[in-house]
Amino acid sequence: MGKKIPKNHVLVEVDFLRYKKIAFKSGTEIIVDPTFSPEKHAQTSGIVSVVPESLYYDKEDVGCFNSVEFLTDISIKVGDKVFFHYLQINLAINQHRIIEEDGKFFIFIKYVSLFMAIRDEKVVMHNGWMLLKPVDRAVDEASKINRRLPKDRQTHDPLKGEIAFLGDPVKEYFWGNDETDEGIDVKKGDVVIYLPHSDIPLEYNMHQSLDEKYFRVQRKELLSIYLN
Repeated sequence: MGKKIPKNHVLVEVDFLRYKKIAFKSGTEIIVDPTFSPEKHAQTSGIVSVVPESLYYDKEDVGCFNSVEFLTDISIKVGDKVFFHYLQINLAINQHRIIEEDGKFFIFIKYVSLFMAIRDEKVVMHNGWMLLKPVDRAVDEASKINRRLPKDRQTHDPLKGEIAFLGDPVKEYFWGNDETDEGIDVKKGDVVIYLPHSDIPLEYNMHQSLDEKYFRVQRKELLSIYLN
């Protein structure tokens, strides 16, 4: 597709816009309205159709109106299945950033909203993000705390995870004083402590396409490595 794309954006093919069918083992299908709890039901993945030639980053761009929010390299490729922030689908609809061609739908999403890609059946992380495996909460601690937490956060430790996948660090963040991911030396298998409320699922149960449940956490949200 020979499309010219807006600065700092990626063109992604999506298989639905506002609704998606959910099929059960019994053969029953339901339609989900993603406007209800959009963080759980809005589409968050698609296939990359066009990649930007470059990203514009300028620390002096007042208000960050034109610049991307952090300095990073372009690491996606055409054909990647990418996962992105749930608000991107609604922004594309509301701002008319949609292309329909030959019965297919394409949306423009911000490059910095990308978390990860699947390429040749392998996970590739982007923009300083990592995937963490949940770490089960200790039984004695759970008995005291679980009842005060939402059900989807009652079985795992909300501050601890095991690194399953990670990519290159972000070189510099627009906001903050010379904040960077460089020097945060972690590796796959490390159990890390992260900022409260950072345990956001990459996918929610109803729409899960990966074999396991993962949380998406950026390097800058890490507090320490957990030592037994």
